[in-house]
Amino acid sequence: MPDRHYFVKPAAHPREVHLHAVALDSDFWRDKLAFRDALRADQRLAGQYADLKRQLAYDHSGDRAAYTNAKSGFIASVLAMAAGKPHGKPATR
Repeated sequence: MPDRHYFVKPAAHPREVHLHAVALDSDFWRDKLAFRDALRADQRLAGQYADLKRQLAYDHSGDRAAYTNAKSGFIASVLAMAAGKPHGKPATR
């Protein structure tokens, strides 16, 4: 991804460090800040995301890609809300 790089240490599990570096003022950067700000502004939404992450961590404990992909619908709906676009309610499991 041109606007994102990440570093993990050690490369094998269990990882102690997972660092993302993103291009300043890129779309990726703006989306991450918009998502963060939406969660900070709405405690209920933040709780829903925390619950979803816990469930997905359990469901996909050995598959980080599946865990990340399973969060994408919730994140997309929050970003749509933040942008004032028509949206459905954030999906939870």
